[in-house]
Amino acid sequence: MLSKDEVCESLVHFGLEEIDAKIYVGLLQMGSVTVGTMAQKLDVDRGKAYRSLNKLRNMGVISTTFSNPTIVNAVKPAEALTSIIQKKEDEIVMLQKLAHSLVENLNNFERESAPTDLSSFSIVQGRSNIYTRIGKLIQESTEKIFLVTTSDDLMRMYHTSIPDKIHARINAGGEVRIITEECTAKAMEIIEQLGTPDIKIGKLPSKSRMIVESKNQLIMSGAMKESMDLNDDVDSIMYTNSAEMVENMFSLCTHLWKKSKPLKTLSTQ
Repeated sequence: MLSKDEVCESLVHFGLEEIDAKIYVGLLQMGSVTVGTMAQKLDVDRGKAYRSLNKLRNMGVISTTFSNPTIVNAVKPAEALTSIIQKKEDEIVMLQKLAHSLVENLNNFERESAPTDLSSFSIVQGRSNIYTRIGKLIQESTEKIFLVTTSDDLMRMYHTSIPDKIHARINAGGEVRIITEECTAKAMEIIEQLGTPDIKIGKLPSKSRMIVESKNQLIMSGAMKESMDLNDDVDSIMYTNSAEMVENMFSLCTHLWKKSKPLKTLSTQ
């Protein structure tokens, strides 16, 4: 069973900030209480508590009364998380419908440009944006991929669409190789569900991530803050299709792969 802190960290994936998760879990433990009592027991500033409660009410995870004083109550976990997921799904449907017509209109503004052989470089900021770009690389790939990163980063990826994209790539005959560091048995179980049988444990060059597709593209980042927050805006990557950089990093990953040990071997020791 997860600890209270681990549960609160997991709620970040559903759009709850630290104070939101603290209040929601606290209300589950306390039951129906006044805002003042809740703020006092949880040691939360009353002004911040009201702002968080407004957010949680709009998300459908708490309910409040019109009485004076106001009574707050946590919605049952299954109902609360289902409500959040439903809103996300509704947003996706809306965006898909909007995108269909918007693309046609945006194409009218696109300037035609001559093709170029110059390499491109771009910086992507924000962890959710980064995982979207990694998923796009995997989905569009035609060559072998190396994904080299920390076990914490892989566990965060498990909560995104990346495993589904890895599954699809493998099923289409592609090859995705993962290299990560030594980790706990619990982390191994999660990493094994990422969608590829090609996973090895080895010594990483640094606490950073590198995703490279042979001959085509490369994603690299510097040192990462090891938290489960999928909305970390500090995290950033560099993306490039520079042939020289791609070749050098793919060669490095090939060397790391040869030096690493299969995950299955380690898990049975």
